[in-house]
Amino acid sequence: MRKFIKDIILSILINAWILYWLNYYKFGLSIQTSTANEIEAYIILGFIFWVVNFWLKKIISLVSFPLRWLSFWLISILINVGILYFFEYYINTNYKEIAEVSLSWDRVRVLIISVVVSVAYSLLSKLLK
Repeated sequence: MRKFIKDIILSILINAWILYWLNYYKFGLSIQTSTANEIEAYIILGFIFWVVNFWLKKIISLVSFPLRWLSFWLISILINVGILYFFEYYINTNYKEIAEVSLSWDRVRVLIISVVVSVAYSLLSKLLK
């Protein structure tokens, strides 16, 4: 049970760090925090991104397994892009008092962001575990 909680906390911190990094380098993701404590806002965003990325992505991946298999797993990139857009919509409609998230209008940048998030998350989780 302790390892499970430790893994969740580590995943939330990794997500918060990735979101901060993407915002800091202006890589097509812009986050405007409304709270005075920016670290707290990124941790909350990291938690929400973890929930969306972990639970919703697992459900969508399970349902779309035959399509992913037929497309040689290329549909997974589109699922990642959809998860990013859903995250933006969810934060902007439900948590506007904490932060406002906006993705670039350039679809190629959003595609690159989804790949960067996937690669960074997998590398950091392997390094830190």
